[in-house]
Amino acid sequence: MKWLRNFLGGKKAEEEAAILPLAEINSWLEERGKESGFAERLNEIYGRMDDVAKVLSKDISALAMASADDGTPPKLLRAGLAARGEVLKQLATLSEKLMPPKKKDPDSAFQHHWTLVKGLERTVTTFGRAQRYVAALFPRNIESINTDLAQISRLLVDLEGEIGKKRRVAEESWYSRELAERLQKELSAIDELKKKARQDEAMLAGITARLSGLEEEAKRLTASDEGKRAEELKRSLEKKKQDQSMAEDELADLIAPLTKALARIMKQGSSDRINLRHKNVLEQLLVSPSQVLDKDIAGSLEELRSHLATLGLKDKKKEKILDHIDLLIKRRSLENARARQANMKKEILDLESQIKESSREGHRLKEEMSQARKSNKSLDAALDQAEKDLASLEGKAASDELELEERLNRIAGRPIKLDLSPGRKCW
Repeated sequence: MKWLRNFLGGKKAEEEAAILPLAEINSWLEERGKESGFAERLNEIYGRMDDVAKVLSKDISALAMASADDGTPPKLLRAGLAARGEVLKQLATLSEKLMPPKKKDPDSAFQHHWTLVKGLERTVTTFGRAQRYVAALFPRNIESINTDLAQISRLLVDLEGEIGKKRRVAEESWYSRELAERLQKELSAIDELKKKARQDEAMLAGITARLSGLEEEAKRLTASDEGKRAEELKRSLEKKKQDQSMAEDELADLIAPLTKALARIMKQGSSDRINLRHKNVLEQLLVSPSQVLDKDIAGSLEELRSHLATLGLKDKKKEKILDHIDLLIKRRSLENARARQANMKKEILDLESQIKESSREGHRLKEEMSQARKSNKSLDAALDQAEKDLASLEGKAASDELELEERLNRIAGRPIKLDLSPGRKCW
């Protein structure tokens, strides 16, 4: 792969930032793990450790075989020899721990390092307690062993450094994989969001053009003979409704003088004080005079007049009601008012039917324009939200890209530039 040759090859690769495709990060990290040289560096440290182990083994044997001076005081001799046994036992245990693990992976190296550190701590503690006595008897041997322990300590520092580097790289690799996966999802979401926004924009443009056409069509319809006729019919309808209202008022005015008498006769009829032949008609005259049939009006008024004397009305009031009833019967005023009201109602229904028929196209245009405006409003809102979501996603993607490049730089030890995808610009 070209990117792998860039990382592993020549001067030009060292001078320029390497381009790494986002889709190939996992394979690149695997290659970096293989090319890290961790196992080789471990083997080099373990080789030095083996050399120290051999020297330590010889020094342990030399200490075990060493003889004290004949002039050593007995008490010091006993204490020194006892201390030597304890030191030899602990050194032998430490020597066994120096053997490197079979596997050269980070976990095995860490476990070996931890075991050896603990072993060295116990050895130094034991050695520290017994050193004064053993050194008094065998000073040169103790000096050699001290040198061996110092070398082991330095090797542990080197081993810890290599393990730390490997773990840091492993941690950076883990985070890099997480970031790469998240960045891919973010970029995919950005693409989908942009695609959907483009579709919505195209749809919005189409609906806007459609709405403009509908508005022009509505203007033409309004200016046409059909549109003018519809407006004329609407004005006629308003006039007829006013006439109907006046007819209703006229009918109410004709009944108003009889209201008190009608109320009293209905009350007496309900209490069976008088027997009414036109009870239902009289009730309708009081409540809904327009519903009374013409053939029932005269008879009901005659019945009302025949019972006026029993309704307890004052003479003056009674005379006025009698005169009014006579006029209503003679002039057929209620029948005429009802006829006018019925005619108005019929004419209104006819006009409403004509208006409905003539306004059918106008209603269609109005409904389509209403739906188009609703769709425009919905798409505008969707595009506004998409813009906000896109800004948020691009911000997250930019942040993740920057962090990923920084981690890759630390892993590679040189500048890395991500190639997010063909044709895509990096932020």
